[in-house]
Amino acid sequence: MSFLQTITPINLLEEKEKFLSDTSYNPQFKYSEPIDQKKLYKFGQPQKKYLELAQKIVDEAYHNRNEQDLVMMKGPVQTQAQVTKKIKSFLKMHHLEKRYEIVWSSSFISRVTITSKTIKLKSIAEFRKDDTIGMLYHEIGTHALRRLNYEKQPWYKKKKKNGLTTNYLRTEEGLAALHSLIPLQYKSAYATALRYLAVDISQQKSFSELWKFLTRYVDNIETRWMICVRQKRGIENTSKSGGYTKDLVYFEGMVEVCKWLSENNFDPTQLYFGKIATQDTEKTVTLNPSFKPILPSFYMLSPEEYQNNLLKIGKLNDFNKT
Repeated sequence: MSFLQTITPINLLEEKEKFLSDTSYNPQFKYSEPIDQKKLYKFGQPQKKYLELAQKIVDEAYHNRNEQDLVMMKGPVQTQAQVTKKIKSFLKMHHLEKRYEIVWSSSFISRVTITSKTIKLKSIAEFRKDDTIGMLYHEIGTHALRRLNYEKQPWYKKKKKNGLTTNYLRTEEGLAALHSLIPLQYKSAYATALRYLAVDISQQKSFSELWKFLTRYVDNIETRWMICVRQKRGIENTSKSGGYTKDLVYFEGMVEVCKWLSENNFDPTQLYFGKIATQDTEKTVTLNPSFKPILPSFYMLSPEEYQNNLLKIGKLNDFNKT
């Protein structure tokens, strides 16, 4: 069982029902096995410089706008069939149609998760047109392709032996989060920034207090519940501070990767040598200099447009000022 499966409460539905009937109640989560509390904090704690930037991004996004205004900017709602069709088309474009199975379920915590052979989607989640394309860029165009390239490397599953860091998640999720903004009309990183603020609140306050904080930004009950669960999972009594801090890597990673791309001519090729951190790019090229990684269509079709989009994202979100 993976760590993410281990920290998924086995009484989630029961506690959800109790909480939604009284939002001052703090869920009492149960797990299938004891949780190693140290693992909840292996990604560290939110940092002041990132918190200030995250709050600035959120404030600007919500200035004279509400959640519905921001959501509507992502295009019309897509049906499950439309989303499935787009996924299959994108997979085929990258010759991956035989590799991945598409699975829909209302029981998934995350809206979308990709494993080595499965794309899992939460059936009760909302998918909009531009947002769906962003999801494809994130999950398949980044995670799947980096995995495929990694599997072809002579150092596959031998990172430590070859002097490579195993701590690549900030790069992995940062690059994916950046790519998810490319198709959007409004390229603000407000959603990722808000999650960063939520990590910080959860480390200081209870589940109920986190919920209260999010009410000013997130109207959708299911989305708000999911954010709270993601931050407080791993602890039993959620009236206490603490919880899984993994979500901070998305925002910190976005800033770090955007800077790396701006310093490397907005060419992501080296980042696609595998599931690696930015600090290992030169070494991985040295280990396999003739390797030609599979690159995403949204870069290959127009490197110039890719660069322009990343410049817009960096400027709008002030990533280069951190």
